[in-house]
Amino acid sequence: MIDKFVVLQGTIRIDRLLRRYDRQRYDQYFSPNVYARQSRRLGGVHMTRLGWCDVDGADPFAFKPNPSVVWQTSPGRTQALWFWDRPHTPAQASAFSKALTYRYEGDKGGSAANKLLRLPGSFNHKPEYDKPFIPLVHFDPQPITARPKLLSGQNLSDIIEPEALSINPYAHKPLDVLRKHRRKLSTSTAHLIRHNRVQATDKSNRIFAIVANLHEAGATPDEIASVLWPNPYFREKYGEDMNALETEISRIIAKVEVQQ
Repeated sequence: MIDKFVVLQGTIRIDRLLRRYDRQRYDQYFSPNVYARQSRRLGGVHMTRLGWCDVDGADPFAFKPNPSVVWQTSPGRTQALWFWDRPHTPAQASAFSKALTYRYEGDKGGSAANKLLRLPGSFNHKPEYDKPFIPLVHFDPQPITARPKLLSGQNLSDIIEPEALSINPYAHKPLDVLRKHRRKLSTSTAHLIRHNRVQATDKSNRIFAIVANLHEAGATPDEIASVLWPNPYFREKYGEDMNALETEISRIIAKVEVQQ
């Protein structure tokens, strides 16, 4: 993946960038949020007025409140944005996006504030599709005053921003980490760490279990990253995406610490 950043100063031009990585040859994505520096790490996201959701095969117009922007990413699948009337911290905005996703059956793995979305007007180059065009199907610029009800147990004032982590997934061997913390790990987590292929359909839950149990056992972020990076549940879901690795570890650790 090629990450490119545009400085939000003066006249903003992205046409040259889009021509260089043109839509006929590249899958084009964008981040709906703004970053403090040229790194798509979760800790670098600024305050945001947006909500986002990988609606997937759900009906985007069943979501309440209704989205501001909807575009079709492939036949029967869409993504959406919400224009909130005031800014929120990245973690608060992520909580609203997660509530929308879980309540209305979107893709449950896409609520992190550094989520990438497909660019309307580009093409989907996934091999299983016949290079479909990605059309914009709905646009309403009116700011939204309503907010989705947060999920059970969430309180907007209590939401903690994930700590920005600097992790090295090559610092340890996965089995060395397993041996070091084995006594404090559940049997199911130990099995997940040893798996060399995906053996369950819900990869997000397996990723959460690995990170949460290792964190509770006292593993360092580098140890957790070293286990998760080559793990088949992470690889099949995210591939070699270092930003996704940091995002998942940061998000899960923050959630575990709030629950403790």
